[in-house]
Amino acid sequence: MGGSSIVVTMPLAQVSPQLDDRRIDRSIATRQEAITERERPALGRSLLAGVLLFLVFAGISALHDPRGSLGTDTGGKLATVQTMTQRGVLDPTIGYWAERSDPTGSLHPLTYTSHLDGGWVNVTTLPMIVAAAPLAAIGGLRAVMLLPMLGGVLCAYAAAALAARLDSRARWPVFWIIGLATPVVIYATDFWEHSIGLGVLLVACVACFDLVWRRAGFATAVLAGACFGAAATMRTEALVYLVVAALVVAVTMCIERSGLRRVIVAGVGLAIGAVVTLAANQLLEHVVIGSGLRAARATGTVGDAGSTLGFRAKEALIATVGLNAFDFDRDMFAGALVVGCIAVGAIAVVQPRPATRLAGVAAFLVAAFLYVARIQHGVGFVPGLLVASPFAVIGLAAGWRRRDARFVLAIACLPIPLIWASQYSGGALPQWGARYELLSGALLAVLGIVALVRVPQRAAFACVLALAVGVSAFGVAFSVARSRDVASAMEVVVASGQPVISREPHLLREGGAFYSTSTRWLTAGNDRELRRAVAVVGDAGNSSFELLQFHGRAKIGELEGFEPVRAHVVEFVPGLLVDVIEYEHR
Repeated sequence: MGGSSIVVTMPLAQVSPQLDDRRIDRSIATRQEAITERERPALGRSLLAGVLLFLVFAGISALHDPRGSLGTDTGGKLATVQTMTQRGVLDPTIGYWAERSDPTGSLHPLTYTSHLDGGWVNVTTLPMIVAAAPLAAIGGLRAVMLLPMLGGVLCAYAAAALAARLDSRARWPVFWIIGLATPVVIYATDFWEHSIGLGVLLVACVACFDLVWRRAGFATAVLAGACFGAAATMRTEALVYLVVAALVVAVTMCIERSGLRRVIVAGVGLAIGAVVTLAANQLLEHVVIGSGLRAARATGTVGDAGSTLGFRAKEALIATVGLNAFDFDRDMFAGALVVGCIAVGAIAVVQPRPATRLAGVAAFLVAAFLYVARIQHGVGFVPGLLVASPFAVIGLAAGWRRRDARFVLAIACLPIPLIWASQYSGGALPQWGARYELLSGALLAVLGIVALVRVPQRAAFACVLALAVGVSAFGVAFSVARSRDVASAMEVVVASGQPVISREPHLLREGGAFYSTSTRWLTAGNDRELRRAVAVVGDAGNSSFELLQFHGRAKIGELEGFEPVRAHVVEFVPGLLVDVIEYEHR
């Protein structure tokens, strides 16, 4: 026999079947835990990345003047925070110096101010204001920027978590690109709730992904619903994403044969989480200001849906491919050409043939040339979702190749027509990267980065990254210039200490950081209101006032016994000049 041996094999079930089954289960569980640990980034590395991204946001924010902003909604928030800080109470009412002469508030200087429960309120979202007031009391308007910056970090973390579920290699590229080369960087450095709302929505999408593809349970469904509800307290379109995401989850579960019970559990959890969060916000609004804000705002949005379809179609084009080159036809053509080039490049680079990939890189270079041509028009908004985020175009073109990616693609794309039909009219052009569709843009960008990570040709990734970084840097430069121009212009306006009447509805709201409860400002949107405003100023015993109007608008002579004596021009925002005309009583 020597060194030979006899091996006897027996069926596993005949050798302690229960004991061996348990050993096999433990072995599988151990391997799965080991794989999970390898995939999970070290906690220290994750925290360091978040800190570094926050510091980049802080550096960009330091370039801004905190008294200027990206839009008039932010100005209204700054006015509210300022008055709350001055009074030292958690009361978002901003007062009105001419209330006795104008009890309806038609001349209130801050457009969209409502008279609620005995107070004047210019608030669109309450939670952010409540959180910002203590920060402003401690560190001024610089300190309130902590909130949107943390929102930007949350966006990067949540997007990276979603990317890791699609392809673990894309986790960190997604983290940095979403944070610094998409519209997130613009909204993370402005006192708006967009970055926070987007971050919470991305967390909701990660939870929805886990409901379908990781067979998560009721608690995850409640988390997803709560995140959608929390986002809806800041962004009305979150309700559209909630409905669509719930339908996509249910349909995908049915396709994947997850079972009716799991579908019901997911639906109930989503509903409970959303309802509880929205109810809590409604309670907060009634406690703080005595009335509900978001419910009325959402109702108004739905009521306006479908009106002026031609105008809405135009705004939909702007929000998708707008370059804002100050000529609609040329703008739409150039924007569509940019998006087309990136899409052709995306389709080409994912092909296995090297020649095709080189053609894709050439298409990206053409898109870059068109971007440069846009920059020559000067700084300004880039309103198109697909133009402001080139990686989103990649995701739209290549994100349908896998089942789990198609799930994300459905949540990104299906809500867009509903948002077009219901978003506030007139807000498409003066925004960055389609702010009503930020979640769609972020999800598409994640899919685009994941798709390019799999392409061995690094030149394609580098080209798209350069495009994304370039357009985001352009946006940062614009937002910095805009904040400084607004602050400088308002310094000129308030320097004389005289009452101010604006013929342009949004100007004084834009400068909300300079507002106080005793500020003697009025806004008159038409000639009749202008005469009333001059009468209010005169009846209050003022012998002079300043009139604001866009440069080039026909000047008005004598007004109710007041005559113009001098005038000068200020640049209110980049490219927008405003006449400041001083009137004195004859």
